[in-house]
Amino acid sequence: MPNLITDNTFTDMLVDTFTPQTVTRTADGQGGYTDAWTDGATFAGRLSILTTAEMMIEDKETASATYKIFCETSVDVDADDLVKLSTRTFKVLGVQRPSNLTTDGHLEIKVLEIDYDL
Repeated sequence: MPNLITDNTFTDMLVDTFTPQTVTRTADGQGGYTDAWTDGATFAGRLSILTTAEMMIEDKETASATYKIFCETSVDVDADDLVKLSTRTFKVLGVQRPSNLTTDGHLEIKVLEIDYDL
């Protein structure tokens, strides 16, 4: 009988499909700029759950919820990019490799869920 804990690989746990988005700023000719968001290659990942404290304040207007997206190290996202998961949008706050691993392991992308109409 398979052991569900030890027989699963990391990639088996990446059940969500994310779409990263990067911004291109173009001068508007009036001293400002306009933003155009471009989709990148989708990637498999897994969104963390909220902590108990965050769940208790989630519905308040001043509350913000931060999550982590766990994914493979080949994913290309940077701070200030956006990441979409279905109808939800997240702003990338930072990307780290746990334990400073360079080739093995995974990425943890810290994100803030935003209500953003592109």
